[in-house]
Amino acid sequence: MRRILAIAGSSAIALSLVAMAAPAQAAETIPGGGASFPAVFLQQCAADFNGSQSNFSVNYTSTGSGTGKGNFTKGTFVFAQTDSAYASGEPTFGWEYIPNIGGAVVAAINLKSATTGRTLGSSLQLKQTTLAKIYSGVIKTWNDPEILKDNPRIAKGIPATPVTIAYRSDSSGTTNNWLQYLNAFAPTIFPKVQDDMSTAFPGGTPPANSVAGRGNQGVMANVVAKDGTIGYVDLGDAKGYPAARIQNASGEFIAPSAASAAKNLANQLNLQSNGLVKLDYASKVKGAYPISIFSYALARTDGNGPNGRGVRQFMDYVLQKCGPSRAASLGYVPVGGKVLAKATALVKNIK
Repeated sequence: MRRILAIAGSSAIALSLVAMAAPAQAAETIPGGGASFPAVFLQQCAADFNGSQSNFSVNYTSTGSGTGKGNFTKGTFVFAQTDSAYASGEPTFGWEYIPNIGGAVVAAINLKSATTGRTLGSSLQLKQTTLAKIYSGVIKTWNDPEILKDNPRIAKGIPATPVTIAYRSDSSGTTNNWLQYLNAFAPTIFPKVQDDMSTAFPGGTPPANSVAGRGNQGVMANVVAKDGTIGYVDLGDAKGYPAARIQNASGEFIAPSAASAAKNLANQLNLQSNGLVKLDYASKVKGAYPISIFSYALARTDGNGPNGRGVRQFMDYVLQKCGPSRAASLGYVPVGGKVLAKATALVKNIK
């Protein structure tokens, strides 16, 4: 009887302890999204951040910068990411841009040598104006004299394959930065700098030899699908696919990589008061890949949005931990120097 009573007593104590214990609090979900350029990096950062604490659960959806900016203004995204500034539709609440990651925009090319059958994408050297002529539809075949002249080592193997231009169908910061580069060296061919590529082509319409894809992944899918296709995507989404060597302001033809992009971005110090960095395409840095950009978080500073503390903690994590440990291996460049100092100060404003 004593043993039965002891068991009953211990069971009652256990039940009372369970009843007294506070229920586990579920992590607060923080929906974010936008630019596809940094998606590979930010989704990894979110996974790492979510595993490091239990208060917040960050989700990042790759939608393109245009949708990211729109959803941030509407409040659908608690925070957003963009590779380009608002042209219109800015939020009426307090907010800011935060430069939180950098990287390269590459010209991925699907092209085989006529003599060896091997890929030529990573061996091709393209001048700035040549790239503009390719994307305008003026250069229609890969064995165009202008391309052959700058590629004497592989000229015999460059085929007469027709050029197919792959571009973003959605509103895109990657597109905006691609156009910034083309405009810097060929303003008469590409006078418009905007998020929409379809109306930025000469004449306001896409060339007949072009194909559209949604997001950087959609562009990459079009590149892979057809021989002779060239498309602009971030280095992370290119995932090692052959990409052209692009001429920089020093006259060098530089292959895209996290290291060559870092050389460029380390010298991009024209910081604006709102957090944006005005890129200098004439910067002459040896070994620097020229089409390198910063991507920006959009965060509230008015204190009236949900989970300001969680957004602040995540952005601090991206800058201080995820960037230094994850960026290079994923094909990105962590922000540093004056840009990091500015970004760190801006993060403190998030409420």
